[in-house]
Amino acid sequence: MKFQDLKKNLVNNLPNLFFIKGEDAFLRDKAVEMIKNRAVTLKELNVICFDDESTDMVSIINSCRSLPMMDEHKVVILKNLAIKKAEELAPLVQYASSPVDTTILVVVANENIALYKKYEEKAVVVDCSYLDGVMLSKLIVTELSKRKVQINQDALNAVIEYCNYDYTRISNEVIKLSNFVGDGQIINLETVKQNVTKDVEYDIFEFTNAVSGRDGKTAISIVKNLLMHKEPPIKLMVLIHNSFRRMFFALSTTADNETVASQLGTKPYAVKIAREQGAKFGIAKLKKFMDLGAKLDFDIKNGKMAEENALIFFVTSICA
Repeated sequence: MKFQDLKKNLVNNLPNLFFIKGEDAFLRDKAVEMIKNRAVTLKELNVICFDDESTDMVSIINSCRSLPMMDEHKVVILKNLAIKKAEELAPLVQYASSPVDTTILVVVANENIALYKKYEEKAVVVDCSYLDGVMLSKLIVTELSKRKVQINQDALNAVIEYCNYDYTRISNEVIKLSNFVGDGQIINLETVKQNVTKDVEYDIFEFTNAVSGRDGKTAISIVKNLLMHKEPPIKLMVLIHNSFRRMFFALSTTADNETVASQLGTKPYAVKIAREQGAKFGIAKLKKFMDLGAKLDFDIKNGKMAEENALIFFVTSICA
């Protein structure tokens, strides 16, 4: 189920096994909190969290099999397990085949998802991927209304885009903005521009947007500004290369945006934009930029070119 469906599903149903995955750390933590609040009253006595890479499976299974103290359930949470092979989870999978009725086991994983496949098949899956713009807008408006603050549509869109749809960042920025304007005030676009730092990936989006609109001057200015703010040249190289790779892939397939987004590990909206931007370049030019980026990466790794020189050459070649 999607994160936004979890609260509703917990009202009349409390499964013994949960598997929480997805890129948004804030949503993963929120999902765990919702399950804890639904399952137990005495959290100090009945919530056990294994958040240690060295934790062994024997301790985990023993905790799962022990009874709650003065409560109906206990919650066992597993985070950041150093799992290298799927076989290491065999005891957990075996327990999941016949879980203790009074234990709610919550496994949180945002990396190496494939290793958890056999456990995932037995658990209720909560997808904490980045939310779309519509859902994020609702959450932001709701949070601000609690603080008696309003936000206009342009400002709302800017917060979401500047934070690259990451609700962890958005939540922090919303608190900062509401404190800045104060009760009863309205957050406008100018306030967002002055107080919210753009995510680097949003700057790369603006870069590719400028290039696709044949505005090389703006594109080069964006990259120079990022370098001035100490962004590593190799990081910018990778982000720009990935942007063209996404456009190339999106333009090369007839699959729908949802399918392509799943394959690329991004959002459907990002695929839609990639297709629109990519169409302005064409497949041949996108492949040319991808090949150039790969060559420059090779030259950097083999000491033939300095990182910043390679980045500038890459950018100016794209803008030519």
